[in-house]
Amino acid sequence: LMRMPKVPEANEHPARKAARLSRTYYAQRKRQEWLDLWSEHGEIRDPFGVSFVDPEGKGFNTPEARAKWYDDHSSNIEFYYAMVASFAAGNQVANYETLICIFDEDGARTSYKCEGIWTYSVDEDGKLLTMYGYWEEADMNASQTILTGEYDHSFYVE
Repeated sequence: LMRMPKVPEANEHPARKAARLSRTYYAQRKRQEWLDLWSEHGEIRDPFGVSFVDPEGKGFNTPEARAKWYDDHSSNIEFYYAMVASFAAGNQVANYETLICIFDEDGARTSYKCEGIWTYSVDEDGKLLTMYGYWEEADMNASQTILTGEYDHSFYVE
């Protein structure tokens, strides 16, 4: 399992850095920092194509659409990720990642595991141009687990 660096590496690939910051800011609920990673015309397709997230399959490619995507997908969720492998080339990176998302669904804490490939591209300033997610909804839904017992949120960093 590849560990994300705790301290940025001096020669970190720009797309890998943007991808790492995107995941980190999202998990830490740093909305403005996450939004600031994007170029004006950046595009999100996560997952790529028609889905429950994007019924028309057109993506989210304006500042307002990206802010809405963030707001729609960050409330009521705990988010954890691990990068299994990462491959950078040109201005892009493809990451094989495992995500764990925990929601409060109808009063029950429910977790989902999502494995997939996420690709990111950046412009010459290191701003995100694209984030495309390739994962299967059926696999994520099959991983649904109802969590029981008490949970201590004290370790979670806001």
